Amino acid sequence: MDFLVPSEPRPERSDKSPWKILIVDDDPDVHEVTRIAVAGCIFEDRPFELLHALSAEEARRIFVEEDDIAVALVDVVMEDDTAGLGLVSWIRSELDNQFTRLILRTGQPGYAPQTDVIMKFDIDGYAEKAELSRTKLITALVTALRGYKLVMSLETNRQKLKQLNMHFAAIVEKNALGDFASAVLTEITQLIGQPVGCFLCGLDALPDYGVVDKSNVRVLAALGEFADKTDLPVDMLGDDAIRLSVHACIESLSASSSPRGVALPLVTRNGMTGALFLAMPEAELEERVGSEVVQLFIANVALGYEKTGLLEHIRNLAYVDRTTGLSTFSGFLETFQRHVGKHTPLLVVHSDIQRFRVIVDGIGDEKAGAVLKKTGHRLSQTFPDALSIARKEKDEFLILLKGGGENRIEDVVARVEDAFHEPISLGDTQITLRMRLGFAAVDADEEQEAEQLVRHASIALNDVRQKGLTNHAVFHPLMQEAAFERLRLASLLTGGADKTEFFLHYQPIMHAQGESIASFEALMRFRTPSGSLLNTARMIEAAEASGLISEIGSWMFKAAFREFSEMSAVSDEVRLNVNLSPQQVQANRIYRDIEEAATAAGLSLSRLVFEVTEGLFLNNDQVTLSLLTWLRAKGAKVVIDDFGTGYSSLSYLRKLPVDGIKIDRSFIMNMDQDSDALAVIKSIVAVAQALDLSITAEGVETDVQRKLMQDLQCDYLQGFFYSKPLNSTDLATFVRKAVASEAAAG
Repeated sequence: MDFLVPSEPRPERSDKSPWKILIVDDDPDVHEVTRIAVAGCIFEDRPFELLHALSAEEARRIFVEEDDIAVALVDVVMEDDTAGLGLVSWIRSELDNQFTRLILRTGQPGYAPQTDVIMKFDIDGYAEKAELSRTKLITALVTALRGYKLVMSLETNRQKLKQLNMHFAAIVEKNALGDFASAVLTEITQLIGQPVGCFLCGLDALPDYGVVDKSNVRVLAALGEFADKTDLPVDMLGDDAIRLSVHACIESLSASSSPRGVALPLVTRNGMTGALFLAMPEAELEERVGSEVVQLFIANVALGYEKTGLLEHIRNLAYVDRTTGLSTFSGFLETFQRHVGKHTPLLVVHSDIQRFRVIVDGIGDEKAGAVLKKTGHRLSQTFPDALSIARKEKDEFLILLKGGGENRIEDVVARVEDAFHEPISLGDTQITLRMRLGFAAVDADEEQEAEQLVRHASIALNDVRQKGLTNHAVFHPLMQEAAFERLRLASLLTGGADKTEFFLHYQPIMHAQGESIASFEALMRFRTPSGSLLNTARMIEAAEASGLISEIGSWMFKAAFREFSEMSAVSDEVRLNVNLSPQQVQANRIYRDIEEAATAAGLSLSRLVFEVTEGLFLNNDQVTLSLLTWLRAKGAKVVIDDFGTGYSSLSYLRKLPVDGIKIDRSFIMNMDQDSDALAVIKSIVAVAQALDLSITAEGVETDVQRKLMQDLQCDYLQGFFYSKPLNSTDLATFVRKAVASEAAAG
């Protein structure tokens, strides 16, 4: 009767739920004796809780009400000789309870063959009541409890794996890291079965060259006590224990426990470093979820994180500009499409940096990239209300704004000018940027494709580039027609065997006093294969817009220098004037083109005069100034063509590397009838003479105009009064007549 000996007192109490043990026996004394025998017993820090049934029928009711009975001690003989066996069959078959461990007891030795019972039913023990001393009873119960714990652990794992299998497909479908991380935290709390503070941390982009910077590891999603930490770098977490645990986990690629919880590593193959932190002990996590499930969960999370990080990287390649951190053009178009569907008035601004190529040549590609990054940053600061700011290509940026309100065009221009008033600093280098802007708008009720509106803004920007009159322009349909016409004309320059023919005409420039030949101006001409002449100004404009101007300019240098050098009848004092396009001047090859053409023709640069427009000096471009300074150093002359129609003030002339000016024909043709035009000419002549600059009058067509300009002490005269532009054959005739009449003193 040692089972009647009271257990040793256990004063400590456990907070864990008890093991439920059901006593099924029709003898009340058995219930009492069992209660006394197990009183105070604790297994794995959990006490025993006895439930009592005096019949198989009462046991069935208890089993229905209680779904967590760990062990049942069942008497074989109760209402009838096989009541206990019938109860066992019902538990396993009808109730489908495969987890409760069953121990059969009988008070009648030999009543039921033990082997048959064990073979037929899933039971954990069969013994005569007389054999069950207290020690054997407790041993049997503990053994059964261990079995119950094992099967329940297997069942929990099975259920958790089933749950994991059901939900994880939805988790890995998340294509954004934030969404993926949030789904992971939701799933782990469901697996644990209770709310728990947790966060998933990692990188939001693939590391460059696989080198992980810990300062880039941030909280991607968080729950519970960490909910306000989302997007924070891990290094900014206030709890040192958590921060150190996470870093130890990432560095060692193994679980790291601390008093605050456990950090589990996300091991990937592409350098996407990360960790899952749970504010609970690792042992409790494994007890609630199962160590195998935890390991499988973390492995799957790591795979999902790796895949989502790669997708995010691919998306970043498509939608995030690597140089500036702004949106790409693709991202800009996507944003536009979202907003145009909301019937919102939109304004597209297409901008670029004036003289950016000069900046690149001066500071190099690497620092130029830093300039682009700082430019993007300033635009972002200037337009925090922008729907999108993107880098289109090279030094071109796109800004998408809501139309109206503070985003009127004049306000946008002013904001950009203010933003770049201060120079950009790169170490010791200060760079002042000037932005050019093209605008295109769409009203709320209009339906317009993003590409079309951007194209309109680009056409407006190109108009600014072509004309150089202001720093901004607003799209007008006429601009598109002009652009199409330039494209059509440019196509005539790049045809095959039937492409446009290039040839030259020359117009004489005469000394005003004495009227001998001073120079010839070489003028480009264009002829179709059918023999029709094309408008020269429009063809030059098309060549500039299409980037062909340098090729055409190179051809002109070679042809003009060669033909001029072959004019044996002219004096060595006679010069050749050639025009330089603004776009041509910006190309580095112009130095080589001029020198090679002059060398091939055996022509000294001292016999050349280069004509440039006033607009070339508008921005005090160092590239332009350097070229003109170089030409003068080689002996060539530089004059400003069409003077009076541009923006160079008279006082500014003294600062320019030029030798003379050509007064625009619009003043000359009206001077004998318009006193204002004559007054302007007198002012120009006076200033030019004071600055020791030569003066050429263009467009002289009448004797009155000739005499007026001679009276004003003009240096050179050019116009139809003397000759229209001539081809080389007719020019030779003109020279012979001039020599014969002794008009060519030079």
